[in-house]
Amino acid sequence: MSKEQYFENRNNYITGEDKAWVTDYCQRNWPEEVNHILRIADDAVEHTFLFDLRWDMERTYEPVHFDQEVDWYYMPGDDPEFIFQFNRHQFFICLGQAYAMTGDEKYAKTFAELLDSWIKNSPLTEETKHTTWRSIEAGIRAETWVKAMGYFKDSPSVDDGLVKAYMDCLTVHAEYLMTTYKHFQIKSNWGVIENRGLMEIALALPISDRTKEYLDAALLRLGEEIEVQIADDGVHWEQSPMYHNEVFHCYLEVMRLARRYGIKLSKKRMEKVRQMAYANIAWKKPNHCQPMQGDSDETDIRDLLTQSAWLFADPVLKFCAYDKMDFDGAWDFLKEGIEGYGKLNAQEPDFLDRVMESTGNLFVRSSWEENADYFHFRCGFLGGGHGHSDKLHVDLVINGEDILMDTGRYHYVPGETRTWLKSALGHNVPLIDNRDYLKCRDAWGVDQMSAAYFCSYKKKAGYRYIQGSHGGYLNGNEGNVWITRKVVAIDTDLYLIADEFFSGEKHTYQQLFHFNNQGKVSRSGRTVRYSGSRTDGELTVLTEGCEMKLSDGWISRNYNQMETGRQLLTGKEADGFSSIITVVSGGEKSKYKSPELSLLPVFGADPSVPLDPSDAEAVSICWKGKNYVVILAHRDIGDSCDLLTAGGVKGLGTVIVFDTEKQKVGGTVLHW
Repeated sequence: MSKEQYFENRNNYITGEDKAWVTDYCQRNWPEEVNHILRIADDAVEHTFLFDLRWDMERTYEPVHFDQEVDWYYMPGDDPEFIFQFNRHQFFICLGQAYAMTGDEKYAKTFAELLDSWIKNSPLTEETKHTTWRSIEAGIRAETWVKAMGYFKDSPSVDDGLVKAYMDCLTVHAEYLMTTYKHFQIKSNWGVIENRGLMEIALALPISDRTKEYLDAALLRLGEEIEVQIADDGVHWEQSPMYHNEVFHCYLEVMRLARRYGIKLSKKRMEKVRQMAYANIAWKKPNHCQPMQGDSDETDIRDLLTQSAWLFADPVLKFCAYDKMDFDGAWDFLKEGIEGYGKLNAQEPDFLDRVMESTGNLFVRSSWEENADYFHFRCGFLGGGHGHSDKLHVDLVINGEDILMDTGRYHYVPGETRTWLKSALGHNVPLIDNRDYLKCRDAWGVDQMSAAYFCSYKKKAGYRYIQGSHGGYLNGNEGNVWITRKVVAIDTDLYLIADEFFSGEKHTYQQLFHFNNQGKVSRSGRTVRYSGSRTDGELTVLTEGCEMKLSDGWISRNYNQMETGRQLLTGKEADGFSSIITVVSGGEKSKYKSPELSLLPVFGADPSVPLDPSDAEAVSICWKGKNYVVILAHRDIGDSCDLLTAGGVKGLGTVIVFDTEKQKVGGTVLHW
């Protein structure tokens, strides 16, 4: 088939008029993105490659240059992810956009040269199925190739011979992807990525009985995968926002193609895609980035929210997205999408907190502004190879700036670094004996898995209460300890974190916290202070007898990027039950004033004999001109632990908060 015949499909190219219109729009509205794309394209012309696009799954920070022929199997260092990222050919789209924006034939010539080189030097073999032809890369290439080719309809460098080789190779991709749908794909992001690619090829190639089979298979599989992989709360089961959003992008692309080709999609399944968009709203940090949960980077998600807002015509999604169509969306949806999105109203979400019970994620925020407070509590299932040992982990943002944060992923090379970042040691969690509760077999597999129990969320009288437990340390020879974490939020800028360790054994019971490394972290006595660019904060360990060690740790905001961070490990040795109570707070820089904190004795039936701290504890908090008492009972209500008294207040319940100026008896019971 000739080039002319391929481009008879109106959906296979962008017209000159559209290219000129979108170019003008992007140059006026997204000049930084324009320059970034031109730099990537210019690098490709020189055979230099650096992977720093927003959604490059495995970024790089050192350019790789080839003096002559490009080696598609090249692997710098010991990380094969470079090969995989390289052979996804995202830079082909950049070459196409650069050609559209400048008309410079050098970009078309480079595209033709590199595509021809890849086709001739990267055959599909059993060996290359582990390098350049992994099925996930085949699925991604389907999108990057088809989209890139659409920019070069009028280029003399892209001739009949290249287009025929391109279509023949797309057919090889499709036939390969028809064979890869197995048990793994049904449950994995790989399956969605592969079958999105199969759909892309089915629609780009000339219509035939076989391409209809490609399309039918792709749509059937994508339907099965979204039913299996997306939980009721809209979160992808692998428990990594990065891969949630890779899957989300794929389904947005399915919707884009369906819209363009007039394909009817299941309303029920498209509602699942909308739920994925709302999961992004819930976990979007004040800086507009996804949390670094599991194998995730700190990536701004407003582009995906923008595209989903347009596809669903959803004002709430637009409120959380850009106020104008993003750069990539502009090229995908062209003038219709740009103008249509501009006319779409924006509407603030009708929620601040969001409980994602199915996957064990809870989010609290003070507002939808960039200076908001934000708290994330994690108590859910592992989520496969991209999941981390993060049960009972917390993230905290005050006044729009991170204070406590996840340490990220860095890379997928088996070894000490990968294990540490995946382990409990890389998270803000309770620990036993300074060790993880999972055993990493390699970069992906683990042993000694256990269930998480997301027990409670309550918002009452302005307070919030969150509780979760896990049995990861109920593992025989290494100890048998049940852990419960209780969090009381007096407001969105002050949290009491109480960890309970139930055991009949002797262990060192600990809390671990990782601080944002973009601020200064120091320690004075039992308090660790954070001083950032816009926020000051403190973390105070109230429990007596706890040793505290502030030391260097790691933080990886993006793949292949490692920075030094600061971490606090606090704990004590105890025989049997133990608890650790910590308070963390913060506020606007230079205006923040420390809370006054102290432990109080708790009394039960006998007002002259305080209860043992293993039965109940209380904390006095003086904060913003108010005095609070929080009573925490570690045992069941009854016998000596029924009506509890501390600091001149009394009430029934296992978690009670008193505003002492207003409440002396009863208080606000957050947990019975």
